[in-house]
Amino acid sequence: MQLRNAASAAGFALLLAATQLAVAEMDCLYCHRTMTKKKVVHAAVHMGCPSCHDNLDVSRVPHLNKGPFAKGLRAEVPALCISCHEQALFEGNMVHAPVNTGLCLDCHNPHTSNYPGLLNMKPASLCLNCHSDIENSEHLISGLSTKGHPLGNSKEVAPDPKRPGKMFYCASCHEPHRSTLPKLTRYGDGMTSCQTCHDK
Repeated sequence: MQLRNAASAAGFALLLAATQLAVAEMDCLYCHRTMTKKKVVHAAVHMGCPSCHDNLDVSRVPHLNKGPFAKGLRAEVPALCISCHEQALFEGNMVHAPVNTGLCLDCHNPHTSNYPGLLNMKPASLCLNCHSDIENSEHLISGLSTKGHPLGNSKEVAPDPKRPGKMFYCASCHEPHRSTLPKLTRYGDGMTSCQTCHDK
């Protein structure tokens, strides 16, 4: 009788372990399917959640964090981001303040978005969210225009003349992460930048 009870207990333990392993290996998207429902999905999501979240006990709901970083992340942001994204893309003479302080998630959603580049909102709106002074000043260029340069936040959306397939907004002239030029300009300083699109 004791042998039978021991065998039953061992069998139950094996079944429990197998069940926990099955739960642990379950596709995360079974529960987190909204992470693939928007227009742009981070490649890391397709690589599998453990590519970023490898310190979670997924056999428990809510999941138990087993590591030193929030949400079971392999590292803190921005170190986690830089483990896939080339660090040189975020370094230069001029670095955008959120990039310089590691605030990647202030601008980008780490999973999915309806906006290009996994942005948290419409590109121009995202820029103007912090740079409202530019919108209020109509972004006059060297006093040459009384109307102001378009910022990409109006109802009329124009294509970017220098970046095929992209729409015109702040990043048409300014690098969003880093630049070797003042004011994070993309094509040159002062009139040199303007002349990339406008005739002399």
